[in-house]
Amino acid sequence: MRVVTRHSREGKRVPPIRRRDRLLTDAMRLPRQVPAASLSWLAGLWMLAIDNPAFWRTLWAGRDVSSSRSLFALAGVALVLWALLSLMVRLLCWPRLAKPAIVVLLLVAAAAAHFIGSYGILIDKGMIRNVLQTDWREAGDLVSLPLLIDLALRGLLPAALVVALRIEFGPWRAATMGIARHAALTIGLALAFAATFYGDYASAARNQRELRHLLTPTNVLNGFYGLWKERSRADVKLTQVGEDARRAPMLPQARPLLVVLVVGETARAANFSLGGYGRPTNQALADKEVVYFPNVTACGTDTATSLPCMFSDLGAERFSAAAAGARENVLDILARAGVSVRWLDNNSGCKGVCRRVPSADLSRSTDPALCDGRECLDGVLVNGLREGLATSVRAGADGLIVLHMKGSHGPAYHRRYPPSSRRFEPTCDTNEIQRCSQDALRNTYDNGIVYTSEVLAQTIDLLAAQADRVDSVLLYVSDHGESLGEKGVYLHGLPRIMAPAEQTSIPMIAWLSAGAQQRLGVSRAALQQTASKSYSHDNLAPTLLGSFGVQTRAYRAELDLLVQARAVREPGLGDRASR
Repeated sequence: MRVVTRHSREGKRVPPIRRRDRLLTDAMRLPRQVPAASLSWLAGLWMLAIDNPAFWRTLWAGRDVSSSRSLFALAGVALVLWALLSLMVRLLCWPRLAKPAIVVLLLVAAAAAHFIGSYGILIDKGMIRNVLQTDWREAGDLVSLPLLIDLALRGLLPAALVVALRIEFGPWRAATMGIARHAALTIGLALAFAATFYGDYASAARNQRELRHLLTPTNVLNGFYGLWKERSRADVKLTQVGEDARRAPMLPQARPLLVVLVVGETARAANFSLGGYGRPTNQALADKEVVYFPNVTACGTDTATSLPCMFSDLGAERFSAAAAGARENVLDILARAGVSVRWLDNNSGCKGVCRRVPSADLSRSTDPALCDGRECLDGVLVNGLREGLATSVRAGADGLIVLHMKGSHGPAYHRRYPPSSRRFEPTCDTNEIQRCSQDALRNTYDNGIVYTSEVLAQTIDLLAAQADRVDSVLLYVSDHGESLGEKGVYLHGLPRIMAPAEQTSIPMIAWLSAGAQQRLGVSRAALQQTASKSYSHDNLAPTLLGSFGVQTRAYRAELDLLVQARAVREPGLGDRASR
């Protein structure tokens, strides 16, 4: 065997290296240059294989793997997607652009793969909108050791290799021709396999619509593109709604009317004992004479969609975030009609709903009993309401105060309630909820519902204590529901067309003081008789307008909860009502 003799810089002889060892050492070194085409195929293969296990599991589950035709069809999907993802990388392979762009793409794919795999979410434009509107406190709840490990192995490792390599770009004409050939190959493969296995692919497209929201990173890019297209079509000029709004003539009232709307966060109807749930999650409301509405559907499955939708006149069927953002909502109509409107927030903002009315962010309060320097419990909203109530009483004007709760926002459910509300144990005291047992996760979530009920009870007590000075109404409705591991799905945000009932079925509660019942001509018993009907977020805006007797073309009486209850009101009630 040949031996290579080496000498140090000082001329001393050093131990020799055998030819075999030298070849092995040379083989382990990174190549001096890697052609852009080769790098694109390698990066595409990495993303397809490493960042898409959920996609392949879902696709595999829908195929008859005992059939050779199905296996060939799957192989065709793999080849076409490999070519497609490689083409995506190839389009980025230009001097000064390639390395930073590919590194970002690898990191984005790794992050998307983690959240899809860990929580069973799908990524579409709604999810991208939700991500962009998430504040740093909500984002902090998602940071975990598995996330960091995933980012390191799936993202940082290949990114570091890309940075270490020298990419051979070649002349721009040759590079352009190479991209054209790559695109032609991708299209040719797609057409060939589509022609051969059209029936198989058409069936998957119809029955497994979630696949396009699972394929990473095209799902992220499609989400951003859809969001950009939505916003680019939005009208620049704000469209006025209810320009004709005015309040109906009424008799002079001894007390002002105050409506308190509490917007819940991530509360699902399935876990409310008021609706039949077997655990006492609403015990604090048991003696408060509230009316519970058990069949209410959310407009969307994420806050960025549901919050603007529930205050819009568009309704769930016509709603889009872009259209709602370019037009006024029910808060603007009420303010135009002379109602005092104020928004108090303990969440990540009002998503543009309160842009034109007075608002306050109470999540940055410094109350040591309710705040830890990072976020506040929802009890701060009761304190804010106490101040707002005093102002309303002094002013003697009718008003609406919206309380936007932190509610049961996940995945850090254990941070949403104080120790005194810990009714169910053991709990899941981590944001890595997919690692907790189902019992522990349910206990933790239910403790959050317990605390929400306690905050609502405190709000009712506060309003009831002022019954001789103000007629008050409390409405509570959640923005959307939540998945707690059912069928492997966690959190929320699935496209509404395929979202499970856990994410769309939400709780709604109403309470009226005796003075408000008399004034509005609606008794608790009448509301209770109509509560079992099917309702949705579409009922909220008309009910708010009807509560204050606002007359406008934008008002839809058939959706007003009070109008429906008046149809069955008790004889003699409402004789002194103003309307």
